[in-house]
Amino acid sequence: MASDCEINLFPVFVRQGQRKDRYKVGYIDQNGCVVIAAQFDDGLPFSDGLAAVAQGKKWGYVDVFGTIVIPPQFDCGSYFSEGRASFLLGTQRGFIDRSGVVVIKPHYNTVGGFKEGFSWVERDEKHGYVDLSGMALGPMKYESARDFSQGMASVKIESKWGYIDHKANFAIPPRFDGLVAGPFKDGLARACQAGRWGYIDQSGSFLIEPQFDMAYDFSEGLAQVKCNERHGYVDRRGHLVVPPTYSFTGPFSEGLARVGDWGLEGFIDQNGRVAIPARYTATGRFRNGLCLVTTEQEVGYINTAGEFVWRGPYVETSIGYDLRF
Repeated sequence: MASDCEINLFPVFVRQGQRKDRYKVGYIDQNGCVVIAAQFDDGLPFSDGLAAVAQGKKWGYVDVFGTIVIPPQFDCGSYFSEGRASFLLGTQRGFIDRSGVVVIKPHYNTVGGFKEGFSWVERDEKHGYVDLSGMALGPMKYESARDFSQGMASVKIESKWGYIDHKANFAIPPRFDGLVAGPFKDGLARACQAGRWGYIDQSGSFLIEPQFDMAYDFSEGLAQVKCNERHGYVDRRGHLVVPPTYSFTGPFSEGLARVGDWGLEGFIDQNGRVAIPARYTATGRFRNGLCLVTTEQEVGYINTAGEFVWRGPYVETSIGYDLRF
């Protein structure tokens, strides 16, 4: 479980000199006060009480006091989920536990994160699933695979997407097209049929008929959809509650969603009203009351009122960093 201390820490990027690609990473609290001094060469947000940080080219993990609890030794950082974090050594990936012990040896090319006791893994262009101990959930036979959500995971086989359960049995037979079939959120998942996107229920029936150019996962009761190159939002009945007027949109988080047009981004509320005007060059999403944003000169965190609680000179990787989480 996340502690109250952990969930209120946010990574910040402190430029070193004038170059935009030289910075150190530290952590602030929700009020913008420095809790862990900027001392790491890179870093990720906290998850399960630990954050991946880099010293030189190697990654380890610190606790909420900034103490290194897993020494830097990996070639890439990751996030803990259900007590496991993936690691990279050379070209192979495995998993460690929160004490840094390798629990699943590195012999996969790519991996996901653990959800509902399983993580997807890929080797030699075949996907499958392992449990927390590394035991395989059936053979690695899928062309692609996604995380478990609400008891099912989407998998691709023979160029069609379907959904398996926790025993690797098909709960919804493969019959959907498209690049992906989404995870179930609030009982609905995006799926494609004959080039059009809609939303299925957990029986595999379309509750919202395929009608969109593209559809995205539900978040806080609304989902982004694309119509005629513009983006808006639908509710669970498929009604357009925010008309498709934006060039791009993001998922809702803490009641707000990032939207943009003509190169600037801001936020709307769930009624489609502008909550924070479009004045940023890039934005992340709100987590525990704060959101990472950039302007042409600055990077910082704003609260849900659009007020800066921390800001500093712009660094090149800041928003890309936030969107990895």
